[in-house]
Amino acid sequence: MYVVATLTEESSELTNEEIRAAADLESIREWFSYNDHVRKKYLKVLESLSSEQLTKDTGASFPSLLDISAHIFFAYRLWLKQMYSGVPLDESDSFGRKCASIEELRMDAEKMNPYIMDFVRKLQPQDLGRWIERLRDGKPFSFNVENMLWHLIEEELQHRGEINALLWQLNIDPPITGWGTWKRETGSKA
Repeated sequence: MYVVATLTEESSELTNEEIRAAADLESIREWFSYNDHVRKKYLKVLESLSSEQLTKDTGASFPSLLDISAHIFFAYRLWLKQMYSGVPLDESDSFGRKCASIEELRMDAEKMNPYIMDFVRKLQPQDLGRWIERLRDGKPFSFNVENMLWHLIEEELQHRGEINALLWQLNIDPPITGWGTWKRETGSKA
């Protein structure tokens, strides 16, 4: 609501659709900032685990805690680099690939976290309504940019919940961070 009110005051020439898109983009940016902040906390917890705890096959969506965490970054690369930007991923960067070590995950995080946030910062409200067409598995595939962004938020939250359950099985408290806690930790207005 704050964004809509501010935009309305600043420019009476914006259409309702433009105001909605600006507010939606602000919400998306907030969610990406939240995920960025919390993702870093989870990496610290994962860094404290033994190699055995990190690589044990848990029977989850991806075999291990390390693999689930690596998949989160893979999803961002797939959607932001390949699907959105049209840049093919390296052949070694495939769905479900094994992550070799916590060091590999940390290096991935150091590259991807700034890339993700820079990508979202550069978006303009009108980008949300764009439809992009690509080939996927040799077949035409189209997607809406706003839907892609919400999917990435949902994808990370889904896998983070999975990581929570696996950490609890190890008697380790995950760094669960609510929205209000994130706002306080980052100095944002609650």
